[in-house]
Amino acid sequence: MAHVSFKSKEVDSVPRWSEYLTAEESSPSASASWRATSVDGPQASASGGQRHLQMEPVVQLSKVAEGLLAKMYRLNSILDYPDPNTHTFSDAFWKAGVMPNFPKICTTMSKKFPEHPNKLQLEKVDKFALDALNENAEGYMRNLEQWIMLLLDLLEFREQVLRIILDLSSTVITLLPHQNSLILHAFMDLICSFVRVNLFSDKIPRKMILQVYNILHIMLKGGRDCEFYHRLVQFVDSYDPPVKGLHEDLNFVSPRIGEVLEAVGPIIFLSTDTKKLRNEGFLSPFHPRYPDILTNSAHPMRAQDLANVTSYREWVLLGYLVCPDELLRVTSIDVAMVVLKENLVLPLFRDEYILLHENYQHYVLPKVLESKRMAKSGRTKQKESDMEYNIAKQVEKMLTEVHEQALVACDAIHHERRILLKQEVGRMVLFFTDQPSLLAPNIQMVFSALALAQCEVVWYFQHVGIASSKSTRGRTVDIDATDPTIGFILDGMGKLCCLVRKYIAAIKGYALSYLSSCAGRIRFLLGTPRHGCS
Repeated sequence: MAHVSFKSKEVDSVPRWSEYLTAEESSPSASASWRATSVDGPQASASGGQRHLQMEPVVQLSKVAEGLLAKMYRLNSILDYPDPNTHTFSDAFWKAGVMPNFPKICTTMSKKFPEHPNKLQLEKVDKFALDALNENAEGYMRNLEQWIMLLLDLLEFREQVLRIILDLSSTVITLLPHQNSLILHAFMDLICSFVRVNLFSDKIPRKMILQVYNILHIMLKGGRDCEFYHRLVQFVDSYDPPVKGLHEDLNFVSPRIGEVLEAVGPIIFLSTDTKKLRNEGFLSPFHPRYPDILTNSAHPMRAQDLANVTSYREWVLLGYLVCPDELLRVTSIDVAMVVLKENLVLPLFRDEYILLHENYQHYVLPKVLESKRMAKSGRTKQKESDMEYNIAKQVEKMLTEVHEQALVACDAIHHERRILLKQEVGRMVLFFTDQPSLLAPNIQMVFSALALAQCEVVWYFQHVGIASSKSTRGRTVDIDATDPTIGFILDGMGKLCCLVRKYIAAIKGYALSYLSSCAGRIRFLLGTPRHGCS
């Protein structure tokens, strides 16, 4: 039998990840537009040329993350959704054909992790099961091979992502929404994918898979551990729980993430202010102060930013969870408060999620309290410490109260937003059906409306039927499962999409005309030879 070899996989090339990529994504031409993304500023070479970032691996690893999540999701369903942290495994788990059906011995090895199986005196736990493992070691090992490879892939994914994040954060001087926007989105999407992969890994029995595989290897190979055992033990242990490992791994890039989260704060505030969105016409083709002017040019840039608000909210929820020190920035508390108050769960993949506020209580609050204690000890010496102490105190108060506020207010907040979107999307459909020539000039506003509507629909279905954790006052959230606004929004989204498809040629023509008018400036900024626009 050909046993798993860590060295047999290509470490830094596409073939390693081909299992997780589609044929198109793993082809050499994939993500070609990302290959030579140039960066302006002092990081350009001394000769006057520009340094080019290889962005293809960044985009590709985000796609690999989706493949890893899909594989873990499949394993989780095969094993009947176990709870490895409480060592709760159903009968279906043992009958799934992945783990040997010897609960006592397998659970003991998982509970005693990271202790080596040889030190556990397993013959005293279940002598019959140990003998049965010995007799059928090869078959059991074969059943586990693809899942031990999954652990190896998670390890290699971690190492590659951290290398790329380090390279990007040390190369790109500015990462803000209006400067290096494409690089920023690729950078933050990769970080969020990395976080979600590792949070999800806590739902699969990593310790049991590793320990059982290794003892089977010992039985077959005359007492020798498998070659990657100690590396995987260190990896799994450092990510137990995953948030602890993420805190340590992302500490070096924490200030960059904090800067980004502060920068997207104004757009998040705008997206939650339904009164301002309505009164100032952010989602209306009519100019807010001059109703006779049809094309609304009042807020083109901010309307464009609204199209990214779903990503920005995810950045905030995940960013402060894994970089808690960034909550101690002066404006961060307001950004975090807005997003935490309107969410109860943190989606990971498909219908899998973790409870948002519990994780903030367990992993973020202790870090804030630690910062508060350190600042308090230095208060008499420095004014900066006094300010840090006050900020930490405010963040502590916010984190201890925001869960109750979310339970009370989140449904009302989103219901008000759904009513606004139902009205604005409905008006858009009527207006652009009657005036299709104005669709192209207003296309960014249409995209923003669709993005906000999609965000609300997804939030609704993620939260309907969710059993929130126990609140201190025993409150639960009761979301109306028959809310009619959802149907209206979905219908309006469908009609808007049909209009965009119908007039796609005109929209492309308008965009190309706009780009052509900017060609001279683009050439000047890029410093490229003169080429005709196509």
